[in-house]
Amino acid sequence: MKTYKYNINGTDYEVAVKGIENNVATVTVNGESYTVRMPEPEKPVHHPVTVVKPAGVPATTAPKKHSVKAPLPGVIVDVTVKPGDEIKRGDTVVILDAMKMENNITSDRAGKVTEICVSPGQSVMEGANLIILE
Repeated sequence: MKTYKYNINGTDYEVAVKGIENNVATVTVNGESYTVRMPEPEKPVHHPVTVVKPAGVPATTAPKKHSVKAPLPGVIVDVTVKPGDEIKRGDTVVILDAMKMENNITSDRAGKVTEICVSPGQSVMEGANLIILE
């Protein structure tokens, strides 16, 4: 039960809400019980949005981004690519030391490197973004 204290026009009220079911609240105000019927909530009105492209404007699509993620936790030994590099699927992009073994982390797709998210000596967790491709 939730209790509220109100002061309305200089008069103190203690209101305890016992429960609400089907828009009917059972409340106690200064020790007297009341049943309060609340209005039905208004249903949201869905207004469809139409986007109109001005004539003569070519359609542009944002390049899709893809990240190469760390397959296991470890420490970055080396980053073998830099922003702007075009890489192929299977190219090594990062060397990761995990459990005293160096692991070549390769890209699973071709693309252009847009961002390097790690640096040598940095510890990473499994699933961390290493590089971002476009």
